[in-house]
Amino acid sequence: MKKIYWLLASVIIIIMLMLSFSNLIVNIQWFREVGYLTVYFTKLIAILKLMVPIFAVCFVVVHFYLKSLTKSLLAQLDGKKRKYIKVGSIVGNLILSLIISYYTASTYWYTILQFTNSVNFNDKDPIFGHDISFYIFKLPLIQSLYNVLLSLIIIIIVITVVYYLAVKLKRTVTDKINWRVNGSEVFKSFAGKQFAIISALLMFMIAGGYILKSYNLLYSARGTVFGAGYADIRITLLFYRVIAIVSLISAIIVFVSILRARIRPIITVAALIFIMVISEPIVASVFQQFIVKSNEMDFEKQYINNNISATRKAFNIDKIKENEFEPKQNLSNKALQNNTDIIENLKVNSISPVLNFYNQVQVMKNYYKFNDGDTDRYNINGKYTQVFVAPRELDYSNINTWQNIHLRYTHGYGITMSKVNSVTSEGQPDFVMKDIPTENLTDIKLDNPRIYFGEGSNEYVVVNTDIDEFDYPKAGETQTNRYNGSAGIKMNFLNKVLFSVNQGNVRILMSGDIKGDSKIILNRNIMDRVKKIAPFLSYDSDAYSVIKDGKIFWVVDAYTTSNKYPYSQPYNGFNYIRNSVKVVIDAYNGDTNFYIVDKNDPIAASYSKIFKGLFKDGDTLPKEIIEHLRYPNDIFNIQCDVLGKYHVTDPTVFFTQDDLWEVSSNILSVEGKEDVNESLYLMTRLPGEKNLEMVMFEYFNMKGKQNMVSLLGARMDGDNYGKLVMYKFPPQKTILSPSLLKNKILADPDISKEISLWEGKGSKVEYGDTVIIPINDSLFYLETLYLKADVQKSLPEVRKIILSDGEKIVGDETVEKALEKLFNYTNQSNKPIENNTNNNNTNNIENNTNNNISKDDISKANDLYQKALEAQKAGDWSAYGEYIKQLGDILKNMKK
Repeated sequence: MKKIYWLLASVIIIIMLMLSFSNLIVNIQWFREVGYLTVYFTKLIAILKLMVPIFAVCFVVVHFYLKSLTKSLLAQLDGKKRKYIKVGSIVGNLILSLIISYYTASTYWYTILQFTNSVNFNDKDPIFGHDISFYIFKLPLIQSLYNVLLSLIIIIIVITVVYYLAVKLKRTVTDKINWRVNGSEVFKSFAGKQFAIISALLMFMIAGGYILKSYNLLYSARGTVFGAGYADIRITLLFYRVIAIVSLISAIIVFVSILRARIRPIITVAALIFIMVISEPIVASVFQQFIVKSNEMDFEKQYINNNISATRKAFNIDKIKENEFEPKQNLSNKALQNNTDIIENLKVNSISPVLNFYNQVQVMKNYYKFNDGDTDRYNINGKYTQVFVAPRELDYSNINTWQNIHLRYTHGYGITMSKVNSVTSEGQPDFVMKDIPTENLTDIKLDNPRIYFGEGSNEYVVVNTDIDEFDYPKAGETQTNRYNGSAGIKMNFLNKVLFSVNQGNVRILMSGDIKGDSKIILNRNIMDRVKKIAPFLSYDSDAYSVIKDGKIFWVVDAYTTSNKYPYSQPYNGFNYIRNSVKVVIDAYNGDTNFYIVDKNDPIAASYSKIFKGLFKDGDTLPKEIIEHLRYPNDIFNIQCDVLGKYHVTDPTVFFTQDDLWEVSSNILSVEGKEDVNESLYLMTRLPGEKNLEMVMFEYFNMKGKQNMVSLLGARMDGDNYGKLVMYKFPPQKTILSPSLLKNKILADPDISKEISLWEGKGSKVEYGDTVIIPINDSLFYLETLYLKADVQKSLPEVRKIILSDGEKIVGDETVEKALEKLFNYTNQSNKPIENNTNNNNTNNIENNTNNNISKDDISKANDLYQKALEAQKAGDWSAYGEYIKQLGDILKNMKK
């Protein structure tokens, strides 16, 4: 039985070791494959480098302390016992020093590297005059080391007390000592000097602790604003300094008193420090309530100003270009004719119904899925055009068997793209790139549409196996593909064993389809990928795809954050943020490159010094990627939230809260459901600018009111990338906010009647995005009404476009018709050629006859088209696909 137990124990230990080492070896191979092995070893090397000196210092200090402590005891023991105690002390010291050194190095390696690689902010805190870098890079390490040293001293005190009690017990039993008479002499002999030293050190540590606590006042939440207030500086800081001085003096008193075995002085200084410690919060609170509150504005004004200045800098809202803007209702046909490029990019569609439509009609098979859609801009056939873009990825929830998931279905395929400004006659997205294989109506080159790395690529795959990879369906047949990219780790026999253990699946080892030159591709989910390489960065929730050099790339926005910026107001756990890094990932090869695009961010600069070889200069970003960079939605929303309070720079106005803003609310449904308005990427020409550009907009109201008081735009084209611009409206003038626009729509008798009529027939009316953009010196409003049949899986259709200049409001089936109603507008650049209708019909019939196109073909095509529309409205996508296929066959014959 014992042999069986030993065998089982050995097997368990071997499995545990294999699992532990398999993770290490897999990580080493993977980081080497992606080109960031030095980044992976940075942590390991740092821990080893730190452990050695920490271990040495700890061992030496404890060794000499124990030697001093046991000197008196060893002198009274025989040689054998003396040897046991010496060996035990050394072994115990080794274990203790190893534990402390590993814990300290593994816990604080990053903090130490930040300390040694700090970069100045060139900005000082207003109280102590230190550069901000001291608080972000250096103070955390000092505080951490303080905690470690304090813990070590407490451990040594415990060891000393235990040792003394052991000696006391021994001497009581063996030497019959009367502790009432001789106790103090024995204490001084066996532990007095050591206890005196360590107790004095403890008092020095208490003094140092209160000096460090002084810096923490810059993060105080007691006053009117976050950061040190009047009571913190006048009362708390004074107490801390007095306690520190008293603790330093007490160290001497305690040292002498212990050596003389006098307890009364120790009790006296301990009581004095204790009284001051418990008195500080009471005195500060009373001072705050009865002194500061009596004239709070005057007392706190300086500190409010500190908070405003720090918060605006930390959230990068201190350089917003502010413009006074009084909208006029003077938009005219002529003004719009001069801005036809804006009109041609008006955002008629919204991403949610568009993505829903993509997932119904563009997945082709149920193992594809559009995980997300994004707004971007491209030069399409010579025109700067805003589009919706969505990559078609695999949906693994509909793929079964290990072989299919990991060997056969390895990649997504293609991009679906539609214009934001136009819809079909059925109110659905107007595709410019669609289908499998890709039907491309643009001049954007897409030679390699395969997506091995994406937002939904959560499974590992093995490529170059004996099984051909599924590529796409075509005419009822399956097209296959062989991966010839650079991603993946070679699957030799040892790696097959390794990955079987690592992935917990013996099929990797046993599969006859996996050959020696097969490759396993890991971490294909782009968010998992970037977090594994650089876990110290924070990442935006919305990655987006870009077409470059005929391939698909992903762009992920990365943030540097800190919660240590003095006086800055915390927001969800941090109080400093910068979008300093753009990560570009090749969707085919998985190449992942980190670019620092904000050279003024000290935290990013520090990361670059710590993780050598990880970051590239933002100037080396490919031009084709730069043209598609977006200002990230997450940081923009954060800045908008902070700006609601911190657009105010006058401390008096800030204190009285007379000018609080909030992000505008929006009515999301005709039933009246309301929520915060979502920021939008829109195309416009900002007042005073020459070029059409994509800008992210958000709107603000006075808190608790609906009147719009300002509009914030984040620019992202060319050299203007990252610039924030604000247009402030006259507070006494009524400016339609998104919710006021909705109220105006529902108050319009014609529109409200039509909505009631639609809903009365069982259909559901839904709102699209609320578009508010400046054109010249006016504001232009657009709202889309979607109509959705009350049946399962039915799709919303764009049914009415509502336009307003802030005063008048009109609605019609298309933007062009609504513009004509509101401004008598016609787009001259798209004006149709006028021909005689009868002649056209005759010529068309003659041309059809000459080209062997019969009236019967035209009739069939029209009939199939109408049936497809009916199937679409009914949500019968199987029938819809069949009708479209038959229609396509007829059209192909006509083309021939």
